[in-house]
Amino acid sequence: MKKWKALKTLTLMCSIFILLVGCSSGGNETSASNSGSSEKKVDYPTKPIQMIVPFSPGGTTDTAARTLAAVINKYLPNEETVAVENKDGGAGTIGMSEVFQAKADGYTIGMATSGPMTIKPHSGQVAYKPEDFKPVIQVVATPNVLVVKNDAPWKTYEEWFDYVSENPGEFTYGTSGAGLTQHITMENFRVKTKAEVKHVPFKGGSPALTALLGGNIKGALVQTTEALPFIEDGSLRPIFISGTFKPEELNDVPLLTEKDVDVEGDVWTGIVVPKDVPDEVVQILHDSFKKALEDPEVIKQFSNIGASPFYKNSTEFKEVIDQEYKINGEVLEAVGLKG
Repeated sequence: MKKWKALKTLTLMCSIFILLVGCSSGGNETSASNSGSSEKKVDYPTKPIQMIVPFSPGGTTDTAARTLAAVINKYLPNEETVAVENKDGGAGTIGMSEVFQAKADGYTIGMATSGPMTIKPHSGQVAYKPEDFKPVIQVVATPNVLVVKNDAPWKTYEEWFDYVSENPGEFTYGTSGAGLTQHITMENFRVKTKAEVKHVPFKGGSPALTALLGGNIKGALVQTTEALPFIEDGSLRPIFISGTFKPEELNDVPLLTEKDVDVEGDVWTGIVVPKDVPDEVVQILHDSFKKALEDPEVIKQFSNIGASPFYKNSTEFKEVIDQEYKINGEVLEAVGLKG
């Protein structure tokens, strides 16, 4: 009996000991969990961020980048800054290659556009593909517009289309470069309509417009922001818009889709980072640049260049890139330009 009582007492003491240890252990687990969650908070950024713009200074992409960089310190943690660096060449691929090769720590980001991201990778001449980047945020979208001189004989889309249909290869049009968005848009137009037009590439939209005004070509497909001043002063006439939307100033100009031509695509601009940048860092960048995009000074500066903030979050931006990459690949293959 004494042995039984002793055994019960020992069992009770063991149970109390286990309970106490268990509670103590549980408290430690909670503390570790809390500590782990605080460790997950990334202290970023703690130094200036480099933003690579893959084009020369002065264009829409560069202006958008510098406008955002001018206010971003108000919205980034630790009031850190962003320094814009232009790495032009290769129709945007040199700059994007540098972003692709950068350390995946969030301190090198890229201001990407549709050409080097969704067209040039199909050439087989670059080492990267869209999946090698993480989209952060889309900040601008600009449709393209086909313009002709104001004294040209075509006043409407129908008149122009009748001409190019009846005169294969006679209509010459300029763009900002071979293999870029405007060129591929017109190649897609050729595939969909069977109309033959002749491409003349230039090193930017401005030189293409200069050639058009000088009578060296018959038309130019350029961003609406580039053409708008000449449309407003009466020297150029818009024929159609090949984007997904119309700027307010060109509301009476038809979209190609309104003419039953299934061709659309904007020149978008957005921020990307190397694919292995942590999601927490991507989120910080997204949230900070979204606030910058809503800054009154940014809206004002964008308006000065004829652009408007055009926000898409990381997921939506990725869908835009993936869809364009697919469509552009199909077009390039159809016209024999896929590498």
